[in-house]
Amino acid sequence: MYSKIAVEQRPEPELARKTAPSSIVSALSLRLVLLTAALLGLMSVCVYFAMSAHQVRAQERLLTLKVNKLTETSLLLLRPGDDRFAALLQNNAARRPGTRLELFDADGNVFYADPLAEPHQLSVHQRTRSFSLRSAQARAPVLHGSFTIDVAQDIQLARSLREMLALATLIGAALAGALSMLAVRHGLRPLDRLAAQTEARSRSAMPGHLALEPSSNELSPLVANFNQLMSRLRSSRAQLEAFNADVAHELRTPLTTLIGKTELALSRPRGVEELTGTLVTNLETLRRIGTLINDMLFLARADGGDTARLGRATSLRALIQDMLDYHEPVASERELTIEVQGDLVLAVDEPLLLRALANLLGNAMRYASPGTVVTVLLETQDEVPQLGVRNVGPQVAPADLPRLFDRLYRADVSRTRQGANFGLGLAIVAAIARMHGGRTWARSDSNCTVIGITLAPPQARNVFEDSASPGKEHPQAHQALSVRTHPA
Repeated sequence: MYSKIAVEQRPEPELARKTAPSSIVSALSLRLVLLTAALLGLMSVCVYFAMSAHQVRAQERLLTLKVNKLTETSLLLLRPGDDRFAALLQNNAARRPGTRLELFDADGNVFYADPLAEPHQLSVHQRTRSFSLRSAQARAPVLHGSFTIDVAQDIQLARSLREMLALATLIGAALAGALSMLAVRHGLRPLDRLAAQTEARSRSAMPGHLALEPSSNELSPLVANFNQLMSRLRSSRAQLEAFNADVAHELRTPLTTLIGKTELALSRPRGVEELTGTLVTNLETLRRIGTLINDMLFLARADGGDTARLGRATSLRALIQDMLDYHEPVASERELTIEVQGDLVLAVDEPLLLRALANLLGNAMRYASPGTVVTVLLETQDEVPQLGVRNVGPQVAPADLPRLFDRLYRADVSRTRQGANFGLGLAIVAAIARMHGGRTWARSDSNCTVIGITLAPPQARNVFEDSASPGKEHPQAHQALSVRTHPA
């Protein structure tokens, strides 16, 4: 019995089905050739028609000159019974090659006609002018005639000129194509060198910046943006490595504790109460790990472009007053008072905003001096709504202020664990600010520390910003509140 093997045929990638990209050198050279050919062709057409118009004007001038001379002569010599005019025409006929004169009287009879033999034999290319002759005594025309010139030579000249212009256009276009290809290749050398640099740097673990020739002004924006991208990638990679190391450190300690307590509980028979205490302790540790994982997932969604789901405009003061009851026990235990100043009426994602405020309040109460007031500030500065929390306590070092919203960042003095604090609270605040189209800010002096967010894109101000990545709507999932610490 034979077994059938099914081979899955995957469709080719979209990029593989596309045709190979065309050469920039070929494309630019072809466009320059076409443009040159068009310009040369237009110039040739203009020259040809200008020459043709000049020939026509010259022919008209010749006809006018001949006819005027005949008219002037007729006024002097054309008299009834006088044959001098006819004799004059007969004597000068041999001196007018390439022309033909014909005269008719009033009855249509031939008065004079050039002989058809040479040199009066004309080609098929002719130009004729009709006229009338009269004597000085007669008012009515005495004779009617036509004067014809042969323009075959002009036609041949125009044909030769047309052929020369067409040949010159083709030769010029071919030379322009060859020179254009050389010029384009030479002009694209900086781009080739940049491609070589990019290929060389792609082999390294962390690509470096590109070097640009001073003369390549057109490539400066591209190189500058690429170098900025590399700088951001370096910074993001460094932050990711540090974050991964911190996460591993954060998870290793509780997991080691769980493993140790579990192994200890299983090392010998124990009573129900002792095992229950061990399970309760392990459950608390597991909840801390779950909180950390939920916070990390929330930050990952925020970095992926999730945005806040805005509801109807509501009073933030009333919203905050309702949630302060949950913080009153902690505030009373630490001899603190919480108050709200100002009000804002905005459309916000209420669960997200309350989560950010809870993290800010928890952070402020942790470092507030006993007997002081923790103030929630709702205000507008430069037409930008702001929410902040102010506490009286130790000053935050200026070097630590820009990094308050980094994930798992803590100054050395605050490395000791306090409860379920993993150092993600203010990072979550920064993510919620980004999801509302705002930013974070912080300031601290010897009197108080204020940390907050804006709820709209801010204008230029002296703030400490957190990098944002705007995005799309996020799935509604708000985990338990976590608190981020700042160094004392």
